[in-house]
Amino acid sequence: MKCVVFTNKELDLEGLDVKDIYVIFAKGAKESITLSDRGEMLNLALSKIPIIKRAEELIEKLEKKYNVVGMSVVFEDYETEINRVLDAQKPDIVVAGRYMPITDKLLKSKTTILFYRGKVVFDRILYVHSEGANAEVAKQWLKKGKEILIVGIVEPMMPPETHAKRMKEAQEGLKKEIEELYKDFKASKVVLVGSIGKVKRIAREFDADIVILSRGVGKEAIEAVLENTEVGVLVV
Repeated sequence: MKCVVFTNKELDLEGLDVKDIYVIFAKGAKESITLSDRGEMLNLALSKIPIIKRAEELIEKLEKKYNVVGMSVVFEDYETEINRVLDAQKPDIVVAGRYMPITDKLLKSKTTILFYRGKVVFDRILYVHSEGANAEVAKQWLKKGKEILIVGIVEPMMPPETHAKRMKEAQEGLKKEIEELYKDFKASKVVLVGSIGKVKRIAREFDADIVILSRGVGKEAIEAVLENTEVGVLVV
């Protein structure tokens, strides 16, 4: 599997079947830097030297485990670099070891995205299914799990009195789709009414090692889960 790693530190990728790695070493801050004179430009250039040295040290460590096919060091404009590397490397998976913007190109691609939160473990998987999910890709990851909880979430419709019938139909439809798509898995399955924000509570109660999201839930929902979940999040 070919992997692009977006990070500023070493990551433990033992839980992934990774062979080839391209590293985007990202500076620690989200903000860009404005320069007003040559003195500031010189100071900035000098300040970059330790960062580049850290990137080189990281590459040396990774080369002992993987085939490192390339590296870039980016100080700002992360989105442009992510999109460039996506086009050039065509990775199977992008691993974010620190804050990483979810670009439109990345979300529309077929590339799996892992938001890393420590060691990658797939023993207890919480999978949040949505309409239009890429079932085949999801199944490949679910095969790694020992205990699996598959959840479909139906957003509340307003006013409840008017949409009660539609809500029931949506729940039953999603439950039927989940049963059909994942009938080969020995998994607990449930359809809930509520917002994507319920994922944090469900993940905690299930004691999930990782949350798998269908990219069909959309960018805002993915970001909401990232803000409210303590374990790694895999987007398929």
